Amino acid sequence: MQTLLPFPRVRRRLAAWAAILCAVALCAACTAPRVSGKAEAERDANACESAFADAGEHSEAVTDASLLLVERYQAARSAQHDWLDVAIQCSQRFSEGVLHSAQAQHYAATLASALGRDYQPLTVNRLDTVTALPIGNQALARLALAEDRAGFATQTLAGRYVAGMGSNRQTMALATDGTLLDMSDDHKETASRLMGLTDSAQEDLRQKVYRAATLIDDPDAAIDPTTGLRANTLAIVEMDCVREELQDVEQYGTLDHADDTKDAQRQLRASLLQLAMLIATHAYTAFGLGYPLTDEVLFGQQ
Repeated sequence: MQTLLPFPRVRRRLAAWAAILCAVALCAACTAPRVSGKAEAERDANACESAFADAGEHSEAVTDASLLLVERYQAARSAQHDWLDVAIQCSQRFSEGVLHSAQAQHYAATLASALGRDYQPLTVNRLDTVTALPIGNQALARLALAEDRAGFATQTLAGRYVAGMGSNRQTMALATDGTLLDMSDDHKETASRLMGLTDSAQEDLRQKVYRAATLIDDPDAAIDPTTGLRANTLAIVEMDCVREELQDVEQYGTLDHADDTKDAQRQLRASLLQLAMLIATHAYTAFGLGYPLTDEVLFGQQ
């Protein structure tokens, strides 16, 4: 039987992240002693290995049919945090950590429902509290473009459903209660926030208006251009945003700041955590709308 983390450790993990965020806000003026580059690299490697090992162990337990449902639920709750640790601690595993965290959150929600328990995902819809995200101007501008595009798409879908042109029950419910327009606002506000974090010389890539043929013709379900699978149109919009943003971070982002001061590294990790949770929230939303969450679909594994 897999060894599971008890709930106190989950609370301690949440407290640790809270401490990081507080340290960024309260200790900006503090000067931490530098650690030699070699020692820092070794420390980061150990943190990455530890996070990855914990994440793998708990993810295996989530789908272990020999375990009790409550044990699998505990494992999912631990895995959702473990994989965020991986995204932050392992500069080459940001995408993997984000997507697996979203997977774990979906499994936790499903298992909580089966157990009759309440569950709250690790939701981040905006980056209002992020004052710096030192991953590079080009990466930030491209992230802003992805968020702006998703904002336009969700607004367009909301309009189609309000006009009576859509019939998917899940999307209809989101359009009727105003959630779909709130999602659009969140995407657009996040896009503005990301551009606001760039230097003034950085070109704004946002177009405000984008191609909408699929959204107009197929507001209920469409073929996902990435996988070739038919899925909920809104889910495809969210996953397109996820994939674009993860690609932007990988191709254009600067995540390795081993030579920075401790305070600078804390700030980077705190802001990266918010970004990771934002992208994971988009994926979690897509999974809730029925988008396939298997590794084969998400990572192209055979």
